[in-house]
Amino acid sequence: MICYAFPLAHEAELLLKHCKEKESFSIDGLHCTLGNLGSRRVLIALVGMGEAQAADNMATVFQYFRLKAVVLAGYGGALVAPLKLGQVVVSANFTSEAVLGFLRLLSGFDFASFCTTDELVATPEQRDACARASEGQVADMETEAVANVVSERQVPFLAVRVISDEYSQILPTGALAAGFDAVKGQAKPFRLFCYLITRPGEFAPFKKFVAGLSVARKNLTTFLEQLNHELPANW
Repeated sequence: MICYAFPLAHEAELLLKHCKEKESFSIDGLHCTLGNLGSRRVLIALVGMGEAQAADNMATVFQYFRLKAVVLAGYGGALVAPLKLGQVVVSANFTSEAVLGFLRLLSGFDFASFCTTDELVATPEQRDACARASEGQVADMETEAVANVVSERQVPFLAVRVISDEYSQILPTGALAAGFDAVKGQAKPFRLFCYLITRPGEFAPFKKFVAGLSVARKNLTTFLEQLNHELPANW
């Protein structure tokens, strides 16, 4: 069985809609769904945001399921200008050699070096600093930790992200923090409203960021469905 792991429910929502014969449940607060994606039975797990939470939840998944491969997918921030909103990128530095051969028949993606950080990289200046320190091109908050858990089990691993914010974009970190509880994985619309009404200058950048997520998620889901078709039937 392949596990498709996502940090956030919003990232997984469209792929879940495409699954049939679904069964959803929770294990120690870890939200999981078993379903048929195409002709394959898969596990979709919401491992949470941030290295510690994602690593702990990925370890829990292995306690309960015998996995043949793990695909970690979600949004990522561009650390370099050429990467654009909605562009799907596969990690060149964390993806297992066992997976790379099956990507040759796929289109609509590029390879990039991933950098895992403990906080959002929100400004061009921060993106520059992160890129210099890590030699990375895409920033996220989970890949390295999840890759370490998976590699200990000697299971094939693929990390894929879709660009949700471009290099020149300034993220409204205050609004994002107010509008989302990262620990519980829950949106907080009233808290966001209260925050924005006192800081109207953050409304436009917040609206711009959110508006781009639908395109990003659609492109990510399309790639994952193509990938699911190409990976070995016995995984």
